[in-house]
Amino acid sequence: MTILLIILHICAAAAIVAGWIRGILHIPSAILWLAVFLPLWGPACAVAAELHYRGGEKADEEPGTGRFGITDEVYRSIRMDEEDISSVLPIEDVLAFGTPVQRRSLLLSVLHTGAAPFVKPLRTAGVNDDTEVVHYAVTALVELRSAYNQRIADMEKKLQAAPSDTATILAFADLDEEYLRSGIPENSERDMRIAHCREMLEKALRNLDWEEKARGGKTAGTRSGQTGKAGTNTGAGMYSRRASLLKRLGGICLDQQDAGAAEKAGRALVKDEPDREDGYLMILDARVLRRDGKGIAQIIKTIRDREIYLSPSARDQVAFWSTQEAEAV
Repeated sequence: MTILLIILHICAAAAIVAGWIRGILHIPSAILWLAVFLPLWGPACAVAAELHYRGGEKADEEPGTGRFGITDEVYRSIRMDEEDISSVLPIEDVLAFGTPVQRRSLLLSVLHTGAAPFVKPLRTAGVNDDTEVVHYAVTALVELRSAYNQRIADMEKKLQAAPSDTATILAFADLDEEYLRSGIPENSERDMRIAHCREMLEKALRNLDWEEKARGGKTAGTRSGQTGKAGTNTGAGMYSRRASLLKRLGGICLDQQDAGAAEKAGRALVKDEPDREDGYLMILDARVLRRDGKGIAQIIKTIRDREIYLSPSARDQVAFWSTQEAEAV
């Protein structure tokens, strides 16, 4: 019996080596040696490796190419015209209409290259009828959420060690905003992160004002470009930083549906930067949120009376609400 098994192993090993030499088999050389010298399990490993290759699941072993990092074979199969890159199908279409091999290869590639840009499609894939696609999508989202949770936990430790450090507070606010933009937090978790981000921005603004007062500089409402009591132009960099924080704070307050706090931030921004559009637009957005028709007309009139320069998108926004007010009258 032992001799028979040895003969069978030799025959199987010889067949595997011959297939590998002729290019019929695509197994790695390490597994080839296993197939030759390890009875039974060696040939079994070689067969499993070949089945894995032929199953089209190489995307997790090789760096992908193309728009989503998929292998050449899958990339070509989802294109209508190889010469026209505009015909590459969106990831949502591949997940909805692609073959099982395309969808699985695409999800494996997302896992390999990073899931951060694809949160929305991954949520869609999480309810796919293909259980393997669902598994890959859920795995990618869980890994991404875990990575953010770890970064948040690390930032909490830094803040506990230096609760008044403005740089740490701002870094935490940056992380909150990044996490919110990712689209991962939903419902109560999203509300919690928005509230925490607002807390960090408000604290950073208070610290900024205290630091300026400690330097004996200008008051919070003085514009950059004016001179302090000593007759020197001080704090210009500080106030551009403050304006940026006010703009971020107003945006977070709008996300919270807190129109009063958003308008307050907008007024502070107008006081600091009266020639820029940002504060006026924030007040406009706050009054739109509050459905204050008279207030909307008033801030639009202020913008026009002061001849505030508006970007193209801001001009469109003001023109739209001007039209709405005219129709209401």
